Amino acid sequence: MGASIAAICAISPQAFAQVSEDAPMVEEIVVTAEKREQSLQSIPVAVSAYTSEKRDVLGVNTVEDLARITPSLSYTNNDRMSIRGLGRLTNAIGTDPSVALYSDGIFSNSMTDASTPSLFIERTEVLRGPQGTLYGRNSIGGAMNIVSKRPTEEFNGEVRAMVGNFESYRLDAMVRGPILDNLRFLLGASTERRNKGFIDNIGSGGNAAGIKRYTFEAQLEADLGDNTTARLRYTKFDWDDSYGVGNTFANNISPYDTTSLSGAGTSALYYNTTYGLTAPNPGVTDPYVQNANSPARGSLKDHHRLHFDVTTDLGWATLKYLGGYQQYNYFTSTDSDLSGRTAPQNILVNAGSGAPFVATNVSTDARTFYEERQSWLSNEINLSSNGDGDLNWIVGLYQYAQDYDQPQGIRVVGDPSMFQPLTLQGTPSSPNPNGAFLYVDGHLETKSYAAFGQVDWKFAEGWTLTAGLRYTKDEKTGYDIARYVARNPSIAMAFGAALPPAIAQGYAVDVTTQQICGGTTLASCAANPLTANLKANPGGGLRRDLSGDWDALTGTLALQWRPDSSTNLYARYSRGYKAGGWLGSNGLSPDPYADPEYVNSYEIGAKKTFGGQLQINSALFYTDYQGFQAPLTVPLGSITATQFLNLDATVWGLELETQWSPVRDLQFFVNYAYLNTELDTGCCFVDTVDPLAKAPGAQPVGPAVNGRVLQTVVGNDLPLSPHNKVTVGATYTIDFEPGSLTFSGTATYTDAQSSSLFNNPLYRSPSFTTGDVRVLWRDAASRYTMIGFVKNVTDEVGFGSSVASPTSPTAVGARRQVSLIFPRTYGVELQYRF
Repeated sequence: MGASIAAICAISPQAFAQVSEDAPMVEEIVVTAEKREQSLQSIPVAVSAYTSEKRDVLGVNTVEDLARITPSLSYTNNDRMSIRGLGRLTNAIGTDPSVALYSDGIFSNSMTDASTPSLFIERTEVLRGPQGTLYGRNSIGGAMNIVSKRPTEEFNGEVRAMVGNFESYRLDAMVRGPILDNLRFLLGASTERRNKGFIDNIGSGGNAAGIKRYTFEAQLEADLGDNTTARLRYTKFDWDDSYGVGNTFANNISPYDTTSLSGAGTSALYYNTTYGLTAPNPGVTDPYVQNANSPARGSLKDHHRLHFDVTTDLGWATLKYLGGYQQYNYFTSTDSDLSGRTAPQNILVNAGSGAPFVATNVSTDARTFYEERQSWLSNEINLSSNGDGDLNWIVGLYQYAQDYDQPQGIRVVGDPSMFQPLTLQGTPSSPNPNGAFLYVDGHLETKSYAAFGQVDWKFAEGWTLTAGLRYTKDEKTGYDIARYVARNPSIAMAFGAALPPAIAQGYAVDVTTQQICGGTTLASCAANPLTANLKANPGGGLRRDLSGDWDALTGTLALQWRPDSSTNLYARYSRGYKAGGWLGSNGLSPDPYADPEYVNSYEIGAKKTFGGQLQINSALFYTDYQGFQAPLTVPLGSITATQFLNLDATVWGLELETQWSPVRDLQFFVNYAYLNTELDTGCCFVDTVDPLAKAPGAQPVGPAVNGRVLQTVVGNDLPLSPHNKVTVGATYTIDFEPGSLTFSGTATYTDAQSSSLFNNPLYRSPSFTTGDVRVLWRDAASRYTMIGFVKNVTDEVGFGSSVASPTSPTAVGARRQVSLIFPRTYGVELQYRF
């Protein structure tokens, strides 16, 4: 990196001196990455920033688009984001994200704010590396800062309309201005439709990955005297989409298993719903086609977000209060087997030593369901110095509280026996109102408190020393519930000897205690230290209480040298922390707890602008990642569960962002990231989709025991960490009397990446390249803009993630499900400003 910094700084500014005076300057962006307004080029932090105008020119509409063009940022369209290899591998309750999102300074548990229409967004900032001082809430990988547009003192507004393929359209509108001399408002709304989903469903369930969304926003801003401004912001989202579980745009690309009598993994609790199916899975030949009988659904209801901030200029300092509250209810479901059958069937079962019998009224329709009911609030007060003196500082206090419930499972349709299962002794068990063979639920209450401070000291001409500290205290309490109901003759007859075949063939059995504790009564749970805290749940199944508290001291230390106004060299150390937690709503996993994560990050960077026309920002980083919270699947009786483990890893890489305007109205940019991640610990585990460790890349560490071979994961990559990602783009503007015409194009190459800790081809997404083109016309008065666009011009097929699971049967032993990039989309957009 020292060589790259030297090369950047050695380029002579005189090389650009011959450019005409009317040549455009590279855009200078003001950011609030360190909670005060500063030029992006002047701060000693690796930040990517996109204004609303820049997003429109480049076509950055969604969080997927942001991840595509931002170095070291990955997103898999399931609300999981990672920066520099540090991310979240599960949405299970009790776990936290590793990348924090802030909307106007208010922390959010979801990344969806990043997809807010650009009309409502002033700027989007991506801070890379742990933000352990100013943004301390679970920002061990980095933070995304969304800055919304505010009310204005002059009346103005804008209306936008977009139509495109897949029967899509979007309408946005915003108006803002004064009410009184000291009172201003903003009102905005958006509606978006994609009536034909990205996945063509040849079954009866309708296309998947369609959207039906509404957004409403209102703001009031008031001057409370000469030095104080207060703002109240209300936002509401409403979705009724046809995305699958986890809001993923995904499909099963493995053949159906039509010969196995029962499923695998968790699905071993019930008969194989694709048994005897004659139709092939269309996703094998085209990942954008499926055959599902039930519609995918992703609905967001009862969403409300309130934001209140007050800013007071005290002369010598600025005092700011930030308060926020958010709640929502998100529900999603999908066809579990992605086959088109609905009618029940009768199956001839060979019961081994017993006489064969016919299992009647077996469902062929299994459906997953998942729900999140969340609310959280936060309060922050900070005091920051004013002026441009040699000493600048900020101190603050932060509080956060969260309530969260997460029921989910897999149910079958058309089998009445599942609604009233029996106990293992043959007596009626508690009713099973969902008809689910797997039902899990979890409740979480989180309380977090922090105090922080940071000081910037200009101790010599061009030299600044930055030091920051944050103390954080986290407390979590909750409970975890699981219920397993089997309608599988091998389980029912093995543990219900009193059951005659006539009952076993037509009734379901609650096998929760047997699966989790290894016995038929609660006494068997008490005999094992890992299950001794389990108790009967009034609604069926078992329950346990969970709690934990953690604290940490984190911070940053940076040295910055600015020999001139166009050069910024810095070295930075940051320590990050993410609270410990547990795997809740996950089947009562054995030993569910995980300790906190810690990161020691070392970074040197260079930001250089040459003649206002060439800008090169680079950063080399090394990260010591301690206690990475890794969910790994382990066998649990005849099914599987996930265990939480803490592993260590080393991450290092290089980031480069370049903008160049060689002549007037022509600009190029290149964003590049090299990322090297390596697990330092991790042994010994079973890859449940490759239990004998036969797959290429497997690392067995011993002979097979009970049909399973343990593996080490040491040396493997962290998930969602492509070694190389590069985006190149160009814009060219032609000015003429009626206005201007701007041509824009981008292309992104993303290297292969894994979605698991195991080095198994089933978990690996191959590399792909995708590109966009846009044409924008603006009238001379900048009142009208017309945009024509094509995204994913070549209709490239790309996988954001690839997961393989034995929880659903396939002919090859494991079902592979991939999240997909958007196919080719095109359309036109009209913008009108007044």
